[in-house]
Amino acid sequence: MPKKVEITEEQRNMVRQLSGYGITQDQICSLLDISRNTLTKYCSPELHIGKAQANAKVAANLFKQATEGNNITASIFWLKCQAGWKDTSTIEVINAESDDSKFRKLVTGLQQSKLKAKERGHTIN
Repeated sequence: MPKKVEITEEQRNMVRQLSGYGITQDQICSLLDISRNTLTKYCSPELHIGKAQANAKVAANLFKQATEGNNITASIFWLKCQAGWKDTSTIEVINAESDDSKFRKLVTGLQQSKLKAKERGHTIN
């Protein structure tokens, strides 16, 4: 028969707090001297709530920094994560038709040179 486990309110609060700090489930189990199955069976809500509360607090702080603290890095991070901003490189092609024509002339010239050299018995690689 499996041993009966009782999780106290103090332990539940500890799980919520540690989860919010980013402590792994294995480390929480070590601190409470319980198995991972026991932790997830009896403290699943605390694991999720702790992480959600911590994320909300960090997000609120980031938002405050981005909107009130003149923190450009926080503003950029927020916009990348929340507004779909991304770092991109743009290559602008100017007068592509002219460049294409020049390229074709170059290739044609090379082909003709190769043919003339072949007719004279020379080889060009």
